[in-house]
Amino acid sequence: MIAFAVVVGALLGLGLWLWVVPATPAQIATSRLPSTLLAPLLERLVRLMGEAGFAHVNPWSAVGVVVLVATAVGFGVTLVLPLAVLGPLAAIATALVAYGLVLRERGARRHRLRVAWPGVIDHIRAGIRSGSGVVRAVSALPPSLPPELSTTVELFRDDLARGMSSDMALAQWGGRLADPVGDRIVEVLRMAGEVGGTDLPDVLNSLQRSVRHDIAVREDASAKQSWVRSAAVMAVSAPWVVLVVIGSRGETLQSYQSVEGSGVLVLGAVVSAVAYRMMHAIGSLPPQLRWVN
Repeated sequence: MIAFAVVVGALLGLGLWLWVVPATPAQIATSRLPSTLLAPLLERLVRLMGEAGFAHVNPWSAVGVVVLVATAVGFGVTLVLPLAVLGPLAAIATALVAYGLVLRERGARRHRLRVAWPGVIDHIRAGIRSGSGVVRAVSALPPSLPPELSTTVELFRDDLARGMSSDMALAQWGGRLADPVGDRIVEVLRMAGEVGGTDLPDVLNSLQRSVRHDIAVREDASAKQSWVRSAAVMAVSAPWVVLVVIGSRGETLQSYQSVEGSGVLVLGAVVSAVAYRMMHAIGSLPPQLRWVN
């Protein structure tokens, strides 16, 4: 037991160190090169982490943390319930939970941005109507915005101060936002900055109405379908909680230590994952697609 505690502590310590290590653009760029097979998966992970607000985290560090924590959880479950098949299943489940948490954080971040966008559009439109240019209107956004916006606006100002062109600075701003609505706004502003646009305030007004309508529809649908997602979590968790409760009995362990018992556990895990995915798909809204990836 002491050896196990030392191993788990070392793994978690290494995982925490990997998570704290900041990722630089050069590190992310070089991390895409190791294998043509892994490149698409890594690019998808980088995009997902950026959309979830973790663009500063090295993707390899994130993968390392998940692998280490999943391994520790697998060892821990095997010690509590000495069933060989439960260790790998617990490790896989831990990795899937980590992936689900990132997806959840992406959804929460998009929700915070979606709620803030009408006010941002109103500020930009007011600045343009008062005679300011697109770049100045964006730079004048108030610091009271949510952190996802205020931080990117500050970086936008820094890019301009370093002499970056306005079009490139707007493109960088949109990339940091990594948000579907943000892509629409940034592309409209870039086009107006390139070719000019006397109708830009009216375009922003129409975009603001569209965003407000989307917020109302999604909030209403999400509230009505939340019970489906909650039921999915309960339905998947209940059988495994029961297994942990009855797993302390010797005859139960003997039954599941056989080949047939291990097959039942693996089949149950597969059925649980498929059923949860189906119920979650039923209780979720279609994701908004980004204009620029």
